[in-house]
Amino acid sequence: MQRDGFGNAGVTSRDEALAQLEALGAFRGKLGNELVCPWWNALVMGGLLALLTFAMSLEPPFMFLLEGLCIALMGVFYAFARRRMGYFVNGYRRGRTRKIAIGMMLAVYAMMALSGAGLRVWHLAWLPWLATLGSFAIGYGAGLLWQRAWQADMTAAL
Repeated sequence: MQRDGFGNAGVTSRDEALAQLEALGAFRGKLGNELVCPWWNALVMGGLLALLTFAMSLEPPFMFLLEGLCIALMGVFYAFARRRMGYFVNGYRRGRTRKIAIGMMLAVYAMMALSGAGLRVWHLAWLPWLATLGSFAIGYGAGLLWQRAWQADMTAAL
């Protein structure tokens, strides 16, 4: 049966179409629960951002070693997450996740600048540690917000 140039492939009756719409509604209801990352994802992201922030306060050879370690750990985290869940990050979307990503990036860059300048410019040995804790909190909080925003975007888009 065709109407207005659009085909109804695989649907032969109104009852089948209603059954498919009900199945889609049931899928939409379960989708939010299916898209949940493990609780430790946000902790790992916060920890990696904290390591990168602390690296800014180190002397160049050690800074680059710690940054290299972070990149290697990110590769391990990526491989583990892909094997366990089938995806790494609950996808970036133009909606709410963009705001979270930009806010997280700017806040972590500010913490990195504080970490580097705190020791080299202002000679405050405690400031890199405070900036590192700040980056951990930012990464952890952004990971939790990202999860909620992505779930909301995905379930609202259906």
